[in-house]
Amino acid sequence: MGRTIATRYESSSEQKQQHFGRVDPFCAFAVVPLLIVAGLFFWSEIALLGVVLIVLSILIVVIDSWANRPARTSDSSSRRDNR
Repeated sequence: MGRTIATRYESSSEQKQQHFGRVDPFCAFAVVPLLIVAGLFFWSEIALLGVVLIVLSILIVVIDSWANRPARTSDSSSRRDNR
């Protein structure tokens, strides 16, 4: 009864999963043209569409990094199965 919640659920000893991983280099094939077109829209004074394209390119990078996050180790799941 003297154990803390962290030791009871073993959250302090388990390794936390990363939310983001490495960005795939091929992501640049989608992001760079979007940023070039966004610059052209800024240059032609259509700034709103340029901002939308910049936000879209940031979203592509974030989703790509999230999709490439490291997988959980199966070691922690096998400990739970042995209980």
